[in-house]
Amino acid sequence: MTEPTGHTRGGRRLGLPGAAGSLLAAVFVDALGSGLYMAVSVIFFTRYLDLGTGQVGIGLSVAGALSFLSLVPIGVLADRVGPHRMLVAAHLVRAALLLCYPLASGFPAFLVVVSLLAVADRGASPLVQGLFGAAVGKEERVRAMGRARSLQNLGLALGGLVAGAALLRESDTAYVTIVYANSLSFVLAAFLVLRLRTPRHGAGGGRPLPWRQRLSVLKDRRFSALTTLNSLVSLHVTVLTTGVPLWVLAHDDIPRGTIAWTLVLNTVVVVLFQVRATRGTESAADGGRALRRGGLLLAVCCGVLAVSGAVPVWAAVALILGAVGFQAFAEMHQQAGAWAISYDLAPEDRRQVYLAFFSLGNAARNTYGPLVITFLVVQQGPVGWLLLGALVLGAGTWAARLGLPPGAAPAPRRPVRSGAAAP
Repeated sequence: MTEPTGHTRGGRRLGLPGAAGSLLAAVFVDALGSGLYMAVSVIFFTRYLDLGTGQVGIGLSVAGALSFLSLVPIGVLADRVGPHRMLVAAHLVRAALLLCYPLASGFPAFLVVVSLLAVADRGASPLVQGLFGAAVGKEERVRAMGRARSLQNLGLALGGLVAGAALLRESDTAYVTIVYANSLSFVLAAFLVLRLRTPRHGAGGGRPLPWRQRLSVLKDRRFSALTTLNSLVSLHVTVLTTGVPLWVLAHDDIPRGTIAWTLVLNTVVVVLFQVRATRGTESAADGGRALRRGGLLLAVCCGVLAVSGAVPVWAAVALILGAVGFQAFAEMHQQAGAWAISYDLAPEDRRQVYLAFFSLGNAARNTYGPLVITFLVVQQGPVGWLLLGALVLGAGTWAARLGLPPGAAPAPRRPVRSGAAAP
């Protein structure tokens, strides 16, 4: 059913086909340009476009809302025309919009550009996942996505370093050059995707389906529940980007540089171990167990952070870095579980709309996550961390049960204890 993907060792395939290699290269180029842009975007908005911080905040909020609403329609369209064409189009649209950015003088023009760019950005992620599903065999999908995420983190880190060096000379020319470099990266990524040759069983769009059948994901209760639980376990993102910085800032004696160290640590760990974390994670049942592991690791992270504010400074820094180590492994297992669940439960003829719907959980997390973290960390302190840990632990445990096929025994090897939780 699947094309050869290289030699094997112990029955496990080791290589990935050329199509996956081209797609991995596109992911890296995309991330490299995005890393450049992310490091300079807010400065570019405020200093080059001369926008107020309030205008930037409103624009980004509106863009986020529109990208959220566009995910499922983009998935429906991708099922019709194919993720290959849609991803090429998304990259080219992003490149064109970035070229327009320096000309977007005034808030209305900025709002239009930032909103359209957010829609293209948000829609690209499930398209990439869908293409990996077509480019490699079923048993290799999650591992391929693990490689993609490692390369993505590496590209973002390298892009951020290059941008940091470029910003040593603060000038309008530097800002515009970085924006244009990101635009060029999307053109190159589109070229790499355009060269992609996927197997016939996953190459094009699906056959035309009635609208009711295309949107059947909206009535899939099990898939919707797993989407929600995955969103909760994925709060590790907000813990790293919002929770830890707020926690450090709330303790005047903890060095502010600790925030940067946590980001570097997370990046290094994910780059090194994400592929390994995908081993043995292929089915929805595997994915549910991976979410359970992710929830448990994130709960430990929250517990360590809860006590880090009541120890000497050197111990606090060590505990925070240790907590982020647990957070990084929680992230890797959660990602592996999310890929396995979304791939396994998505019907082949509606794969893109299912993947897009699953991505709604991540988009929603970006909205409610900062509010949850801020309320718990800032207002509740250590108790808040423990409450958050209990929440994600419960979500992961529930996901492990829902990941099992309906009617399946959680522990098939122990028929006497068939009601016990799966290992």
